[in-house]
Amino acid sequence: MASKLGLSDAEKVFVEALAGAIGGFAGAVSFYPLDTIKTRIQAEVDVGVNRKRKTWMRVFNDLVTNEGYGALFAGVGAKGAHSMTSSFLYFLAFSSLKRKVEQRSGRKIGIAENLTIAMLAGCVNVLVTEPLDTLSTRRQICGTDDIDDTDDNGRKQKMSSVTKKREDKKPEGTRDAFLSNTYDQVTRGLSQWASLYSGIGASMLLTINPAIQYTCFEQARTRVLLGLRRRAEKRGSTKKIKSELTVSDAFVLGAASKAIATFLTYPLVRAKVLAKAPKVSKKISKGGKELSADESNYNANSFRGKSLLAVMRLVVATEGASGLYKGLHAQLLKTVLAAAFSLTVKEKSWRTAMLLVVIVKGM
Repeated sequence: MASKLGLSDAEKVFVEALAGAIGGFAGAVSFYPLDTIKTRIQAEVDVGVNRKRKTWMRVFNDLVTNEGYGALFAGVGAKGAHSMTSSFLYFLAFSSLKRKVEQRSGRKIGIAENLTIAMLAGCVNVLVTEPLDTLSTRRQICGTDDIDDTDDNGRKQKMSSVTKKREDKKPEGTRDAFLSNTYDQVTRGLSQWASLYSGIGASMLLTINPAIQYTCFEQARTRVLLGLRRRAEKRGSTKKIKSELTVSDAFVLGAASKAIATFLTYPLVRAKVLAKAPKVSKKISKGGKELSADESNYNANSFRGKSLLAVMRLVVATEGASGLYKGLHAQLLKTVLAAAFSLTVKEKSWRTAMLLVVIVKGM
């Protein structure tokens, strides 16, 4: 259909990316409360031998009781922006690289090449959208409370004391005062910006997740459509075979591919959430009494800012090896449903995206 409308290769790539962005936004926003619940489970650290792990239903009840329904949607704006931008950049990079490789080789790419291209596209995506992911994760953990940007070494207080001393010694000249203030603001800004990239090591490694997911989906999609064509040829049907999956086929294939990718990479997912967790100074109990992070079992502060290997070792030391898979059930429930829904919307919004490109092109 795209060739009949006279779209160039670049425009076809843009259509693919636009359809992916629509699907990514729809999946992220539609299942956002589940995303918040699974993040809370992943960020909570179990301490003590007799500590029972919370089910996602219990986390949901505690969250609504203590913080209200609004906490379920804390950070939804950042998440929606991240998902839309992330999906757009991913499919833009993936489709562009895939087309170039196929044009040079003169054949369809295999599974290994597909995985490599998908990982490269994921790396490009992570480098651009990681700050939005960090903001949404921290907001999900803190809910409606303010985020404490102070790290475990008191860097914020140190910076303030240094700034205060500098202000005490600040020269009277307007030019020197301006330069000193500018230096302080730039230093503080760079420090805050760098904190938004915490956990980027895990995020870069997790590019294998969508690579596995979309490779499984594309391979299964190709086989299903090929099977439908062969079946039609055997029956001698003259009816034109569609180049897109049905809603049910897209949903099932999307769910299956995401489940496989999630199970294989989940320890990295848990480590990333703990590394991104903001410093939590309080938690409200059922009785309305404010408890410290250590008293409330919400003591993910010790994981904040650590390297990927350090986080995983600390998880094993604190919760045992099974702690690496804590929250897997909630992660599967959320990501499988959201991914299946996103890929279904993407599959069905492809024509809409293509028409939008044609309309803009004709203006």
